Amino acid sequence: EKPTVEFSVLAAPLERMVGVSHVTLQGLCFELGRAEGLVMTGGEQNLLAGCTFRRFGTNAIIVQGGAGHGILGCDLATLGAGGIRMAGGEVKTLTPSRHFVENCHVWDFSRVDRAYAPAVQLEGVGGRIAHNLFHDSPHHAMRIEGYEHAIEWNEIHSVVYESDDQAGIDLWGNPTYRGIVIR
Repeated sequence: EKPTVEFSVLAAPLERMVGVSHVTLQGLCFELGRAEGLVMTGGEQNLLAGCTFRRFGTNAIIVQGGAGHGILGCDLATLGAGGIRMAGGEVKTLTPSRHFVENCHVWDFSRVDRAYAPAVQLEGVGGRIAHNLFHDSPHHAMRIEGYEHAIEWNEIHSVVYESDDQAGIDLWGNPTYRGIVIR
């Protein structure tokens, strides 16, 4: 059998969800793109459940704004940059985003962007990262920025094998950040 070589020519995300609310994408496989797998902007209470994201040139999933979006039980692998970039909530009023990443498995990320492309980057207010497995990256597994986030019961191994100033969880040195719980 001859080997197969695949090259994506799509330089845009495979899926964009702009202002969409109350949608569940379940059991889908997003694969092989030069950009992101899915970009979600605004909206509320969308859920990605049991989906697979693999072989992307940048990040698998980006969530920008909105409220109550969740990534649940998804597998993300072989990524040029990070797994999930998630931002939301209102900093001025400390209104929580209620975004979450739970029970996901993210590995073999930061293949092209060797630094500052974690499995999950969480920004804003009131997000949750729980019960996940992150491994096999030259840099950190999580980057946390903002307020009142809950980071709990995650397993991290085999990361930071090319950097010298990182750890499994990177909480950047902004002295105003508060209320972040790490268990």
